[in-house]
Amino acid sequence: MGEEDWISTSIFITNFPDSLSAKDLFHTCKQYGHVVDSFIPTKRSKAGKRFGFVRFINVFNDDRLVNNLHTIWVDRFKLHANIARFQRAPVNGNKFQEKKDVGAVRGINVPRKVVGDNGTCKTFVNVVKEKNLSRNMEGESIPSIVLDDECLLSKDLTRSLMGRVKEFASLSNLKTALTNEGFVDIKIQYMGELWVLLEFPSIKSKDLFNENVGVRSWFSLLRQASFEFTPEGRIVWEEIEGIPFKLWSVNTFKRIAVKWGELLDVDD
Repeated sequence: MGEEDWISTSIFITNFPDSLSAKDLFHTCKQYGHVVDSFIPTKRSKAGKRFGFVRFINVFNDDRLVNNLHTIWVDRFKLHANIARFQRAPVNGNKFQEKKDVGAVRGINVPRKVVGDNGTCKTFVNVVKEKNLSRNMEGESIPSIVLDDECLLSKDLTRSLMGRVKEFASLSNLKTALTNEGFVDIKIQYMGELWVLLEFPSIKSKDLFNENVGVRSWFSLLRQASFEFTPEGRIVWEEIEGIPFKLWSVNTFKRIAVKWGELLDVDD
């Protein structure tokens, strides 16, 4: 039995079209993890439906994997996924049982015992496997999705500007403010931090906007839109509970927020 058998997770898959092959199932599921094997038996379930198994390695969260697989559609069929019933327990679990020794035995083929932190006995084989697994998990992150040229955005940016508003509160009513300035057909898309993408119906409309002193007063920066744009920061909402009512002050939330960044706004 190889190391792969100990750390793999087998998923039971149902509800897919008859035309789907084991190879198709392999490629369909690999978007959510490292697939090493797939199998669709010739026999069917008691309900007369096809089923199959997909084996993953380096799975850090079984429930998350199953939930992700539930989102896959093949033609008009939505995959159903569950952890396979015959799933082996992980090697570093607490199900290892030692038989009580009648007498002390020493030999080359007899595994020596090591007492773990929780008082359980383990053989050196278990300890070595656990160390290897922990090293692998430290050195590897959650499997990422590879985005190639097919995923590149195809969009004409010649009629677009990037704008950075001066105040965070401006983001919520920016559309109304720019409409009041006469720019009704403008499309606004939030890009992160204090940045927005401004799309205009024509280049002439974009140039008029860029020359308008009134609308420029809302922005600290206005520049030509580019695919090379990267926001300088990130805005997140933090929900905080448990603070006594008498301490519900801006200064309290500023002191909490400084652990992550700068406080921009407070919603009571």
